[in-house]
Amino acid sequence: MEVWKIAVRELCGMPTLLWLALQDKKYMGISRKGLGIAAAVLLIGGCFGKVSWQSRLGGVAFGGILLLFAFFSKEAIGLADGILLCVCGAAFGLYETVTSGFFAALYAGGYAAILLVRKKAGRKSRIPFLPFLLLGYVTMRLFWRFS
Repeated sequence: MEVWKIAVRELCGMPTLLWLALQDKKYMGISRKGLGIAAAVLLIGGCFGKVSWQSRLGGVAFGGILLLFAFFSKEAIGLADGILLCVCGAAFGLYETVTSGFFAALYAGGYAAILLVRKKAGRKSRIPFLPFLLLGYVTMRLFWRFS
């Protein structure tokens, strides 16, 4: 892929995820307006990637599974997190979305374990997920080639 396409894609993806992560950390949630703006920016950036429509559809399905989990688990993972993963799936494809989500879950689990061991949080405590999704996306980008 041409360098400028990678630059546009990452300049749409990373700052948007950073903005959402900061909002999620500060308010323990994301506004609908903010989620809509972020979705538009991510989808525009995703247009610059060489991702097949099958991969994009698979990414949306992965986000949809998490959305169903959020709905049926009484928001153990937030609805906005599931919606954002659907959008990331549509923008970046299945591989990148699953890999970012995997690393995000590892980071969130490690952070939660540290909080539990230090008795700073209980089993039912809530932590923001989007900062970990940002870390997962950055990790995926650092260790895998740009596509």
